[in-house]
Amino acid sequence: MANGNIQYHPLKTREGGSSPPSRSRSPSPISTSRIPNRSGSRISIAKAILLVSVSFMVLALVHVSYSAQYEDDATATGGAAETQQQHQQPPVQPVTLTPPAVPVVPKPVPVTPQPPVEPAKPPVTPPQPVAAENGSIISDTDLTTTFRYENGTESRVFKPNFFKNGPAAKKELGSFLQTLATRAWVVHQPEHRDEGGTEEEEDHENDDQEDDNHDQIAVPGRYFSYLPMGGGNNQFMSLQKAALLAKDLKRTLILPPISPNSHIRTWAGPRYSQFYDLESFTQKSGIPVLEWHDIKMTPENVPDGFGHQWEEFSEDFPCTPNGGIGLGNTSLYDKFRQQFLLKYVKTIAADDKTEGKSTDYKYARDVLLKDTATTAPAAGTAPPPNGEIAIDPNMWKCLSCPYFLGGPDVGPRTWAEVGVFLRFNEKIEAMVDDILDVLLGPAIEGEPATTAGPVVDSTSTTHKAFRPHPQFIIVHLRRGDIVNKCPAGMAEKDCIVQIEAIADKIDEIEKVRRTAALAALKEMMTDDDPASDGRNYVHKRLPVLVTTNEQRREELDKIDRLGWILLDHGDDEKDEKGQIKPSKTKKLGTELRFGPWYPPMLDAVLLTRGDYLIGMANSRMSILATQRGAAWHNHHTMVM
Repeated sequence: MANGNIQYHPLKTREGGSSPPSRSRSPSPISTSRIPNRSGSRISIAKAILLVSVSFMVLALVHVSYSAQYEDDATATGGAAETQQQHQQPPVQPVTLTPPAVPVVPKPVPVTPQPPVEPAKPPVTPPQPVAAENGSIISDTDLTTTFRYENGTESRVFKPNFFKNGPAAKKELGSFLQTLATRAWVVHQPEHRDEGGTEEEEDHENDDQEDDNHDQIAVPGRYFSYLPMGGGNNQFMSLQKAALLAKDLKRTLILPPISPNSHIRTWAGPRYSQFYDLESFTQKSGIPVLEWHDIKMTPENVPDGFGHQWEEFSEDFPCTPNGGIGLGNTSLYDKFRQQFLLKYVKTIAADDKTEGKSTDYKYARDVLLKDTATTAPAAGTAPPPNGEIAIDPNMWKCLSCPYFLGGPDVGPRTWAEVGVFLRFNEKIEAMVDDILDVLLGPAIEGEPATTAGPVVDSTSTTHKAFRPHPQFIIVHLRRGDIVNKCPAGMAEKDCIVQIEAIADKIDEIEKVRRTAALAALKEMMTDDDPASDGRNYVHKRLPVLVTTNEQRREELDKIDRLGWILLDHGDDEKDEKGQIKPSKTKKLGTELRFGPWYPPMLDAVLLTRGDYLIGMANSRMSILATQRGAAWHNHHTMVM
């Protein structure tokens, strides 16, 4: 059946080739039939009229009776039916929007019955704030869509057109210097020092600010940033020295992300706040911090080939060279500038007699980054174009490579005034608790457990206690590329620490633990107790966790034979039948679930958790871990 109640029949072709006229049956209150073509059987017109009249009378009586019965039923049920009808929303046909499309908030359900709702169309520009993914659209153009969320953060979606028009993209992104000059930034106020604070700490107090509750304060309009260089741990060293410069210069530090490098090759690096508690850092160190993600939103992922044209989309990035980095060329060994579309512009300080080659911390602070004398604009000077404001030349300072800066007290100061306060955030600490749950299980009643121990300088007062786990020894076995750095002609066993030597060191640790346990046992017993000599004491060795970039099978087999637990962030492997292959390690699946930046960061946190840490003296990661473990948790740490 189709088209209402009309029934269609297929047409048949006559033998002569012509088709008979199509027939259809249309419903009617009166059924008619074909009348034979014989005069004796005709019905008179009068009888036909009479028959039709009687039929209509019968139908009328039936209709009156049915209407009366319906009205009685409707009186009893009409109220409920009407209420139900009012609260039923007419069905809305699904809408398919092609990007870029602005999400639309559904209209409220009407109280009274309404005709079916037609699909709503996206609003025309300029768009209004619309709820979308727990945020609101505050800008929607042909190039980007920007969202703002309830917590005040923003995100931006970059459309395909963005990557096709460099000048238009640059205009839409705007100038980071204008952003710094026009936006107000807030951070938590540093904590007040005790009366016993050092004279230097008291000098950095904000005496003009009365804020006993440590509320938020505006960051002064003076900023300092730098270019990251090297692997993640070398970048952390640059961060510490840059933060110290920011403190001495009384400037707000703008942190680059953890920049992609030879170990992790991605387009964009993560912000430090993804792993570190920057709010607590500012409160305890007195150094206000922003991140480049707060200043300029740029693509996290780019199309193929964009790496060859990113400078067409980039704005000038004035920066002062030091240590010879950024003098002869713009190959600055960093990916940060590409990620934030910044074109390096060399700015030699007027008083720099080293012409950008100095590696002295005090020289950088007092000469390269010192404020310059400024004068008021001359009368009649034209204002900046496009409604921009004039930039104070002392608002912005940048150094190409703080990593190379040194001096008599730089090393101790960077840790005591910066590094010790830069703690991991609670999110990644909880992820490490999850890993320890898998590898070690919960703490066993009656046996020593590892938790957050006493902390030097009260750097952990805002952090939750860790979950208790069995005590353990952790080894950071730096291998991989470090083997290639051995001097020519030197045997590997003389260049890097061998696993056998580490095993001997662990035996020494266990000997000390056993001696201490026997001494404690003897103190609890009397001399006449038969067990006072410890003959019945059974010493239980601690589990040993190993984090390493070693890939050689023969070295990994040594670890396995010693019964040590290897940290394996890989995923389960499957055979041709889809069955999981057997593995000597517990696959944590970290990289597959969280991306390439999490395995090394989780390893860094794990190294601070071990009650005993053995690191490598030629590894920056080991050195940082020993400082953190000792200062934060009073753990036993050493390097070999």
